[in-house]
Amino acid sequence: MNPPEVIAIGEVLIDFVSLDSTSEQRLGFQQCPGGAPANFIVGIARLGVNTAFIGKVSNDPFGEFLINTLAKEGVQTTNVIKAIKGEKTALAFVFHDENKDRNFLFYRENSADQNLFTEEINEDLFKNIKYLHFGSVSLTEEPLRSSTFAAIDLCKKHGGKISFDPNIRLDLWEYNELDFNVLNKVLEKTDVFLPSSKELKYFTENKKLSDQEIMDELFSKYDLDIIAVKKGGDGCLIKQKNDFFAEMLSFDVPIIDTTGAGDGFNAGFLFGLLNGNTLEEAGIIGNAVGAFVVQRQGAMTALPTYEELKSFLAEQKITLDLNLT
Repeated sequence: MNPPEVIAIGEVLIDFVSLDSTSEQRLGFQQCPGGAPANFIVGIARLGVNTAFIGKVSNDPFGEFLINTLAKEGVQTTNVIKAIKGEKTALAFVFHDENKDRNFLFYRENSADQNLFTEEINEDLFKNIKYLHFGSVSLTEEPLRSSTFAAIDLCKKHGGKISFDPNIRLDLWEYNELDFNVLNKVLEKTDVFLPSSKELKYFTENKKLSDQEIMDELFSKYDLDIIAVKKGGDGCLIKQKNDFFAEMLSFDVPIIDTTGAGDGFNAGFLFGLLNGNTLEEAGIIGNAVGAFVVQRQGAMTALPTYEELKSFLAEQKITLDLNLT
């Protein structure tokens, strides 16, 4: 198997997605592989990029299911560790309201994913790295937090860049409050920052600033290269530290389930960067992958293949050189 160009680290878990958005007495749940970093890595693997995942799963049927799922998608799983101390697989129940907005209920106490230790990370995976991707869920608990910082250092050591999606879940942080001492340390090492418009507001004291003004504030504070702000149905904003700025509208598609749309955007956007597309084109690709995802149930299971992405763009009458090598 070819050495990975893109690695994700963090949580891989089971999403139980509600099959009914209105009834208090639920009709049932669909079991889906999930976890934002895992969704992302499958998304970019389906587009033809060599990938690997670093994490830990339980030694139970759920853990076996998750490893097999990643492997079937072409993601290297040599650094997906099976827990030996009885830790369980993290679970997330995903509910939708009448507006198809999502609510999450996590069962993650002493879960396997957060018990990944620094010494369990294989440095050999990083020898051809272009990007390391993760979210803030990886920063909420030890030892996974320290392991994530160790992976950041290995990525930088081998010439790679850091892609960070905050993917904020306040109920997973102590006292439901973000630890900005930790987040500041991450942003100091981040090259590509991928927040949603709502998450962007967490990173400024002046909540009245526009998204673009907050982006400017972040560029003045951190050595970021690119900020791509996901705005859901309103598309995305992309800004680079050299003052490039663009706004791309989303695609008008029927919405079935928005779970994983942001992870899909991340995969499409970094795919564009890897393949030499312009920032504006990378934003279009990210929007396209996100739009594809919302038309299907689930997150990881909804991500498009390279051929499906090409077909979607053709249907939208958009011509891009995806430049897959």
